Formats: sequence, structure tokens, C-alpha cells
Amino acid sequence: MEYKHLLYALPPFLGLILSTALSGLVLARLKRTPVHWGFAAAMAALAVAQTGNAFSLLAESPQQLLGWRRVAVAGEILMPMGSLLFSLTYARSNAEALLREWRGWLWAVGLLSAVFLGFVGSDKFFMLTPGGTETGYIALGPIGLIYACVYIVAQVLILANLEQTFRHADETTRWSVKFPIFGLGLLCVYFTYQTSVLLLYRAWTFGFAWVSGVVSVVACVLIGYGLMRRPLRDVQIYVSRRVLSDSFTFLIVGGVLLATGLIAEVIRYSGIEGQASLSTLFVIVTLLGLALSLSSHNVRLGIGRFAERHFFPYKYDYRIRWAEMTEAVGFQGTPEQVAKRVSHVVRGIWGPRSISIWVLSEIEGDMWVKILSHPVSDLLQRINVSRDVIAWMHTQNDPLVLINLSKDKMPPPSFLGTLNLLGAVLFIPLKADGKVLGWMTLGPIANRALYDQQDVDLLRSIAGQVADRLQHLLLAEKLAMGREMEAFYEYSTFFLHDLKNFTATLSLVIQNAERRGSDPTFQAAAMNTVGATVKKMTALIGTLTALSRDPHPKPVSLDLNLLVDEVIKGFESAGTKLLRESASLPRVDVDASQMQQVLLNLILNAQEAVGADGRIVVRTEVLGSSVRLIVEDDGCGMDRATVAGLFRPFRTLKSKGLGIGLYQCRKIVQAHQGTLDVESESGKGTRFLISLPVRREGKVEAHG
Repeated sequence: MEYKHLLYALPPFLGLILSTALSGLVLARLKRTPVHWGFAAAMAALAVAQTGNAFSLLAESPQQLLGWRRVAVAGEILMPMGSLLFSLTYARSNAEALLREWRGWLWAVGLLSAVFLGFVGSDKFFMLTPGGTETGYIALGPIGLIYACVYIVAQVLILANLEQTFRHADETTRWSVKFPIFGLGLLCVYFTYQTSVLLLYRAWTFGFAWVSGVVSVVACVLIGYGLMRRPLRDVQIYVSRRVLSDSFTFLIVGGVLLATGLIAEVIRYSGIEGQASLSTLFVIVTLLGLALSLSSHNVRLGIGRFAERHFFPYKYDYRIRWAEMTEAVGFQGTPEQVAKRVSHVVRGIWGPRSISIWVLSEIEGDMWVKILSHPVSDLLQRINVSRDVIAWMHTQNDPLVLINLSKDKMPPPSFLGTLNLLGAVLFIPLKADGKVLGWMTLGPIANRALYDQQDVDLLRSIAGQVADRLQHLLLAEKLAMGREMEAFYEYSTFFLHDLKNFTATLSLVIQNAERRGSDPTFQAAAMNTVGATVKKMTALIGTLTALSRDPHPKPVSLDLNLLVDEVIKGFESAGTKLLRESASLPRVDVDASQMQQVLLNLILNAQEAVGADGRIVVRTEVLGSSVRLIVEDDGCGMDRATVAGLFRPFRTLKSKGLGIGLYQCRKIVQAHQGTLDVESESGKGTRFLISLPVRREGKVEAHG
């Protein structure tokens, strides 16, 4: 094979271009963290190595060949430092702590890299063998032997860190990080293999330069694709593996590697032109295919189920599954946090394409509230509770496969439509003490298998554990609200104490008026005192009455746009800029003063969230048989935990607030047979949505 041809130098040149581009693109970011510097350094070193490989394939003399080989080795020496830094910080939530722990190793790798760079130009590192012009052999010197041993250790450390990152990532995160990890891992595996051959045979050949170029191109493509899908960032990780499945996986991997080695040796001694290079390339391609296959959730799920099916008398080891679920629901947390841990276990067993968990929220007015959705979806956050659905759920004690159901088990048509919209093929009621607390749905299994009786039996057990835990959490939530209301009534005694003081103040004014009532100075002071006291009393009474009774609106028929414009006009006169978007609306039946109070509260909250330069939009629109009023801002937003407790009394983000404004707003809207919902995301803003039914015929219309 004629290696001194531009065609054979093409892969290294392409690897040089791609690695340089990746390094430059990462450093072009405004924010550069250790993971960015480590990645850029590794790619830059790879570019140097591929420069040497490319020109060594075009060398015209032994001296040129040796010179360019030394350039390639310089790049290979520099790679572990950047790769190790990248492997310690990529996708790690505790990157800073890891850098402190690995500080010694990083200094050691950097120091050894500098030492070996100093010997690159020496014959003690590389030297031409006799007949090197014809055979292309470059021998490894004594310093080169030491370098090879240290280099393999460094690559093993990098691979171990990459493997830990991938192993501890959850399923969603794993799909985001797998391609950069496999790309860099492929480079580490190849250079470990190349160095091992150098250590074994003490010689380097042209074939390594060509294969190195091919491997670099594949690795850069994988890394580039991964970075286009998801930029470098930190993530949270968790561990969920079974020992048997891991052992069985290692057995498969060992068998594949043994077969790969045997086939590679057959190719090496087959007499085919370029057999050494083809043998090496076959090994690398096989390893990459094996890694990609084992990274697939479906493959790992299949291995685990195969192990359980053939090494245990039953499809599942219920002891292990029971322990997994007990651990998932046993930790403290909110219903949303418990649901997330349950989702991890369920996805690890079956790998359903979708999963959702719903609970009955009496706080929000008898609504089904979604506390978990995988994949994350904004579709159907809340569903109205109907009596026929509750009655049907009371009759269901087991999970239901929603395919070919008998008539006696068929859910009400409206609820069946909801399940279809969620993509559910399995419905699991969550019941405790004979009471329906919620329900869970699972989508199709990833490998398209059907849920069988053993699946249903295990899910029945899981549903019992989940329902029991949710019951405790929901009861604790009610107890907390009861204590908050009790605290309110205790707090009201302080209000009464203040009212008593105000009464005493007014009484004192009256007593002094009997003696000094004709004094103009006294009259002015008395009026100021009375006026200030009345304002304070009115504020206190208003705060108490907001929680002491439900609102009783006196609705009249009006155009909601007029009401909104009137409220906005007051803000604009005070210098506040609001964006107004309106549509032609049918009339609605509302208590104008109460609805103005709601809108006023929402706009004031939005003002506090956006600050002086924020954007607030007030929009009206028609949706079916309802009129919607939307107040939207681009302020700080809220996380899910904050949104979950937003409408509860005495929960406030304001330093001087009592936490009753939004609570009272929802009560007013519900008294109008409407709904008040919120959509928010941290850092992106908040959106309040009021839905009111269109006016019914026969109501009195507002005039003027």
C-alpha cells in the first residue's frame, strides 16, 4: 500500500479541521468554565497530533517522517491534561469539589506532560530503525517506554471518569451527554490501544497515522453532534443499577471483545493488503458499536429482563422491586418529589414511553392535579373532577390495560378521551383506605411489548405503596393548612388588640372635645387623629374580612374589556406602562368591583416581579364558551414548588405581605364560576389566566 499519497492523508487533515473548529467554537463562548478550557485544550492537542499524522503520511524522507511523528507525539502528550480536566467537570454538579480532590493528579499529569515534551526531540524517545525508509518503522526509545506506561495510566483515569459520569446520569440526561462522552472515550480507547501496541512491539508504523485520522474524524463528529444537541452544562445524577444485570452485561462485553480480538488477528495475518491497519480499524469500529448499543435504554432494559427471566423462577424479583419502591417513597419530600422518584423506578423496570401521576386536590376546588409528567408536557395540568369518574374509580382495584376492555371496566367516555390524549395504555388507580387519592398512567413499553399479568401484579403492589405515601403527604398538607388557619385566628386577637387601642384613641379625642371643642387648633389636630385612626381600622378590618368569609358577588352583565380598560387607565395615569391586547368579547356576568380588585392585585404583583424595565401584557380573548383575561410578565418567574403553594393563605414571597391576596383572588374568581390558573418558569416570567363563563340569558346588564 502506498501511504505517501494525499488520499491517505485526507482523514488526518479532516480530523485537524474538525478538532480545531470544535476548540474554537467552545472558546468563542462568553462564559468559559473549566469544562470549556479542558475541552478546548484537548481538541487543540488533537489538532496538533493530526497535523503530525497528516504530514508524516506525505513525508519524502526518513528525517521528515521522524520530525512529523514527533509533532504528532507532542499533541498526544498534551491531550491527557485537557481530557482529564474535561472528564472531571463535564456534566458534574460537584465539579468544583472534584477539581479540589483531583488537584494532585492534575498537577502530576501537567508536570509529566512538560517533562515528556522536553524529550520529544531526543532519540531516547523515538528513533528510526535500520531500513526505516522502506519499512516506515520508528522505534520506541527508553524514555518512550516510560511515556507509554504513564500515558496508558492517564487514559484509564480519563475513561474511568467518563464512565462514572455516564453511569450516574438519569435517562433524560444520558441522552444529552452520551455523544460527547463517547466521542472523547473513543479517542482515549484508540490512543490506549496505539500506545499498548507501541509498548508491545516497540515500533510505530504508517498505518497508525491513517487510523488515528479516521478515529479522530468519527470522534469529532460524535462530539460536535452532541454539543449541537446540548451545550456543555452541569446536571444532577442518580444511580439505579442491579448487580446481576451489570454482571451479565460485563459477560456479554467480554465475549464480544474476545471475538473481536480473534477476528482482528485473523485479518492481521490474512495477507490482505494493509491488514494491520484494517485489523486496527475493525477493533475500533466494533468497540464503538458495542458502546453505542449498550448505551441504549432498550438494550439495557432487555438485558435486565432477560436476566430476571432466565436466572429467577419469576419474571421479577419482587423483593428487590419492593425494596426499590420503598426507598423511592420513603424519603421526605413533596408529592412532586416522591412522584419523580417513583417515575425513576417505574422507568427502570418497564421503560414506558410516557408516565403521568395525578392527585385529587381539594385545596384547588376538587381538581385532578398533575404532579408528574414524563416526558415533561404542559398538556392538561388540571382536570375537573366528575362524579361518574370518581364512582368508576371506586369500582377499580387493579391496574387496567386499556386495550380491549370489557364493558363493565370501560371508563366514562369523557375520561377515556383524556386517557387517550395522555397516550396511556395502562391505568393504575391510587387508593388508600378505600378512598381514591389519584391515578397513574403508563404509555407503551419502549420495546413495544404488552403489559402482561406479572406486570399488572407488580404495579398493583407499587400503586399501594405510592397511594399510602401520598395519603400521608396530603394529610400532612391539610394539617399544615389547618395550623395556618389556627395561627390566623390567633393572629386576629392581635388585630382586636389594635382595634381596642384605636377605640381608646378615639375615646380620648371625644373626652378632650368636651373641654376644648371650640379651639380651632384642637379641631384640626382631632380631625387628623380621627382620619388616621379610621384608615388604620379600615385596613385591619379589610384584612380580616378577606379571610373570614367567602365573597358574595352581585354580578351584572358587562363587557370585560371596559372593566380592564378602566383599571389600566388608573395605572397609566400614575405613569405605569402596560401593553394592552384585546379582542371582541361576548358579555360576562361579574361583580365589577370584585373583578377589578382581582385584576388590580395581579397587575401589582406583576409590577413587583418585573421591576422598572419589565414588560407587562394584559390580554383578553375568547376560548370556546369562556372569556379569558390574561396578565403576563417577563419578570423573575417562579419554580414549581412556589407555584404549588401560591394560592394558599399566609404563603407569600413579599417581605411585608400576609399572603392572602392571591388566595382571595382565586376565591372571588371561583365565586364567579370561573378558574384562576398560573403558568410560570424561573427566569422567564409568569402568566395568570382567568377564565369566566359567557353571560347567561336573563341577567341584568350594566349601563353606562
